Amino acid sequence: MQIQKEADKTVFVANLGSSANEEILFELFLQAGPLKKVTIARDREGRQRSYGFVYYKHAEAVPYAIALLNGTWLFGRQIRLQYGTGRPVFCIIIKTCSFQLTHLDLRRLQGSNVASGHFQNLLIHNVLCT
Repeated sequence: MQIQKEADKTVFVANLGSSANEEILFELFLQAGPLKKVTIARDREGRQRSYGFVYYKHAEAVPYAIALLNGTWLFGRQIRLQYGTGRPVFCIIIKTCSFQLTHLDLRRLQGSNVASGHFQNLLIHNVLCT
């Protein structure tokens, strides 16, 4: 079994307000899976910066956390999330659809360069077809 890279299990959190702290972020991000730790960056004088990192125990929790929590309002600021590697994330959330999709269709869509490469990292979440 290959050991997963730390970056694959990390979420970058941007636009944090000064009221946010590691304990609050830990409780918020715990919804997506078991955590190793949470850190908020600090400057040389020890003042809190507006970004931090959430480290999960399993890489599978990262895309789920991004889909679940990206855009969440925290102390009057909307947090922005990215993979810890810095690659952009594009989400397609399908609530209901009137056509049949198989898991194979979704995997093909997720693995393709939709719209001529505009979506390099595509996450399909909450699929419910009726």
